[in-house]
Amino acid sequence: MPRQALEGIRILDLTQVAVGPYSTLMLGLMGAQVIKVESNRRPDTSRGAVKPRANQVALYPGQDPGERPWNRSAHLVHRNRYKLGITLDATSPEGKALFMRLAAQCDALMENYRASVIDRWGLSYAVLSEVNPQLVYLKLSSQGNTGPERDYGSLGSTMECTGGLASITGYRDGVPLMTNETYPDPVAGVLAVGALLAGLRYRRRTGRGVFIDFSQREVTTCLLGDAVLDYTMNGRIQAPTGNRHPTYAPHGVYPCQGEDCWIAIAVRNDQEWQGLQRALGGPAWASDPMFADASGRWHHQEALDAHLSAWSRGQEHYQAMHLLQAHGVPAGAALKGREVAQDPHLEARDWWDRTVYPEVGRAYSYISTPWMLSKSPRGPGVPAPGLGEHNGFVYSELLGVSEEELQRLEERGVIATEPLWEPAM
Repeated sequence: MPRQALEGIRILDLTQVAVGPYSTLMLGLMGAQVIKVESNRRPDTSRGAVKPRANQVALYPGQDPGERPWNRSAHLVHRNRYKLGITLDATSPEGKALFMRLAAQCDALMENYRASVIDRWGLSYAVLSEVNPQLVYLKLSSQGNTGPERDYGSLGSTMECTGGLASITGYRDGVPLMTNETYPDPVAGVLAVGALLAGLRYRRRTGRGVFIDFSQREVTTCLLGDAVLDYTMNGRIQAPTGNRHPTYAPHGVYPCQGEDCWIAIAVRNDQEWQGLQRALGGPAWASDPMFADASGRWHHQEALDAHLSAWSRGQEHYQAMHLLQAHGVPAGAALKGREVAQDPHLEARDWWDRTVYPEVGRAYSYISTPWMLSKSPRGPGVPAPGLGEHNGFVYSELLGVSEEELQRLEERGVIATEPLWEPAM
């Protein structure tokens, strides 16, 4: 099998919940050895509760938490494949010493705690670079490592607000609405992969490690470059525009046959407008002089959308998509969750990673990387680790800790394979 792109790279993963684990998943999918480090007292919160409540069982396969629900949560299993998993109380003297020894043998470290958490543990980049001058340290914090808000926490949903994204999403003349997809999480996650790879490339060129201050809020704001420039240069504050485009028309999402079925259509120029007319069979309304050029179509979008909606309501969304695409019109069916999982295009692109998870006993379809590397295919699926599943391998094989010492560390609560935190109330 061809060598994977990041084979031989070892990464310490101190991330949790969504954006960080998504980043390190991408790195693991490209062949890096990712070691997920969780606190004994407060592991990745995506593991869920020790004793899930009735309203939480939907998070588990078959709505069954099982005997070890902390190893079965859908969020954990989905984002933490291709990783080894260890536990460590890094706030204890013994745990801190073990962590330093581990960091000395790693190429990179990624964490997404509040900015000062690692500093309080005494494991900052300044400290770790003393034991490993070649360490690439990426701090994937909420607000960045400096400034008065450095210790603010966030989720993707709150980041849409603080980063400014919610100010321009939503329907025309309506209140701001969030994307409902926590959009900053996957975007920041993918860009963090690029930033870490840039750090590894810098190390390869210079022989030195580097600290990367990666602010999720700054990344979110960078998505709004045109809105920022519009205000900076023109003094205009952009408002929600729904599915409209500043220059393209028609441009929107139109209803189709069936419950909550839609198709997205974008016409960017006269050639695509002519293709749309052909696809629709040359309707009389399309010859109206007010639709003759791009400016006219843009200024008469209400009438244009009404005509298109009248046509689309009689169409099946997939069939309409193929019809329009065949005439050179950018169009895509707006898919529901089940349709995405069965989409033939994603299947043909080998998008799905089907991994059998031991705690579940069957294969599920999980996302892979949003890119394909022709010379570095994805390796066989690796399920997410159970809590502390690889303590023995990492501590014994990588650090040379004896069996007797491992047992003593577990007895003292420095490492664990069972929950050491209180059940959620």
